Amino acid sequence: MTFLTGPAPIIVGVDSSDSSIAALRKAAELAASLQTRLLVITCWTVPNFYNGTIEFDETAFERDAKERQTAAISKAFENGCPVPAQKRITHGRPAAELIKASAQAQMLVLGTRGRHEFIHMMLGSVSLECLGHAHCPVLIVT
Repeated sequence: MTFLTGPAPIIVGVDSSDSSIAALRKAAELAASLQTRLLVITCWTVPNFYNGTIEFDETAFERDAKERQTAAISKAFENGCPVPAQKRITHGRPAAELIKASAQAQMLVLGTRGRHEFIHMMLGSVSLECLGHAHCPVLIVT
């Protein structure tokens, strides 16, 4: 676990969707105005259809999350992130991991929809769950 020092960061959940990239830009803007830093969190899980009968390398899912996070940051900021930022890759359900991290944040910034829009409509939205359970203010960016 990484411990942050100084004022609590602005946390932003990033999954490489367009709305999470917009959230990343807004979170950086807020961090600059509040003179704090960003904590960029990308979560990964093993898809539900892997039930143990198929052998696979779990590190591939983590590696994919790291690549998506790096690509999202590059897409959001042409010349690099304008504020100090820490990157975190977390294994677990995105809403649960973001809610847990929000206990140490000034604000949690999220996009409206993730990479799997249809699934999120059926199962509930990470943004909606975080909005109801986060330990800090939540900003949802469209």
